[in-house]
Amino acid sequence: MRLDKLPFEVFKIINKYNLMKSNNSIIVGVSGGPDSVALVRILHSINSAKNLHLRLYVAHLNHQLRGKSSEEDAQFTENVSKELSLPFILKNVNIQEIADQTKRSIEETARIERYAFFKESSQKYNASAVAIGHTADDNAETILHRIIRGTGISGLEGIPVKRPLTTDSALQIVRPLLFTWRKEIIDYLGKEQQNYRTDISNYETTYLRNKIRLELIPLLEKQFNPNIKNTLVQLCQIFSANNEYLSVEAKKILKDSTIESAEGSYTLDTHSLTKQPKILQHLVFQEILNILEIPLKEITYEHYTKILNEIAKKGRGRRFQLPGKLYLWHEHGMLYFKKDSLPQPCIPLLSEIPIQIPGTTPIYPLGKLVSEILDIKDLSLDVYKKTKNSGEEIFDLQSIIMPIAVRRRKEGDTISPLGIRGVKKIKDLLIDKKIPLKERDSVPIVVMNNQPIWVVGICMDNRVKVTSNTRKILKLNFQRIH
Repeated sequence: MRLDKLPFEVFKIINKYNLMKSNNSIIVGVSGGPDSVALVRILHSINSAKNLHLRLYVAHLNHQLRGKSSEEDAQFTENVSKELSLPFILKNVNIQEIADQTKRSIEETARIERYAFFKESSQKYNASAVAIGHTADDNAETILHRIIRGTGISGLEGIPVKRPLTTDSALQIVRPLLFTWRKEIIDYLGKEQQNYRTDISNYETTYLRNKIRLELIPLLEKQFNPNIKNTLVQLCQIFSANNEYLSVEAKKILKDSTIESAEGSYTLDTHSLTKQPKILQHLVFQEILNILEIPLKEITYEHYTKILNEIAKKGRGRRFQLPGKLYLWHEHGMLYFKKDSLPQPCIPLLSEIPIQIPGTTPIYPLGKLVSEILDIKDLSLDVYKKTKNSGEEIFDLQSIIMPIAVRRRKEGDTISPLGIRGVKKIKDLLIDKKIPLKERDSVPIVVMNNQPIWVVGICMDNRVKVTSNTRKILKLNFQRIH
């Protein structure tokens, strides 16, 4: 079977961008409009002509926004699926009701529900991709829409021909018609004598997107550039090529600058970051936002500019709060990201607390200190060093002058760190270890005769270290309340 011109052009795009593979299951989003109807018919003809053995599923989400018309759209789409002998998936969702409950716009709510529907359908039928009917016209309109509302260089890439449904998903959203103009689609459907549904809301200029399509683009074509849509699509292709290179560079910088990455948090070394060009700093920042699943559209250019300018400055720490419940603070060349909740300032020890030996000493409000006395023969020092955590330490019991206590740091506190000659200010130790300022008064200090012998989690004093002469050991274990 020989393919007609448009299906053949779409087949070339599928191969060029590796949008689908033989024997895969594909969800095809079909609204009933011309673009999606053409998409499913073209994919069906390609599948038959090229023996791809694709399992195509027609998926329709009834938004229930237009009463009887919405029901007729669903029925029409089901009829298309029956004509092509393809399975039909239907879901009815009251978009208006959900939008009212979530305080989102109709457009945003519809988009969220649509992609949720695609995801659940793909999981149910083990699909590798969801095909949707965005066209070259949609791409041109999208670029103008983003320019008007404000965008960065990544936004000027336009609509991608392929992308993961979510950042960590193997499921792909694919757009085989992205290089096809709507006029070509209408001509194709006319030639094939195929009907389609018309959504009257597409002609309501209360929506900015419709206003761009119905008023702005015709104005630009008539008075400024008759080829404006082509020009806009070329612009996005140029930006896409540039961004591909910049994105690779940004990922390298991010890898080199990352100190710690955990669920809902990120820590970045800004010493090296601030030496990079501003555009790469900006893209590194975006990479982190993507990792933390913060919607990029909520972060403005002013947000990026303010933070990047502030982290380049020396001096006191700085804190920021961004949309998407994202909190940042910058201190000593470290930029901390925390999603959903602002870390509470640690509560310092309010008084000196005598340590019960052996036994458990509550250290309100931070945690507790567990102490025990051990015989040196009962402890393998090599094993202990490999398995101990930062909240544990052992001391030569004979070197300890009782009683000992735990307290917060004081101005002028010094210690003789294990393995180092001389003394060092505890304040300098905490700075060297990059302990944030807000946490320093909450680091417990174990003292003997009011002199520090252990900065918990940091270092112990040479005077009380275990030696070859040690017979009895005092083991302390600080257990913090999280």
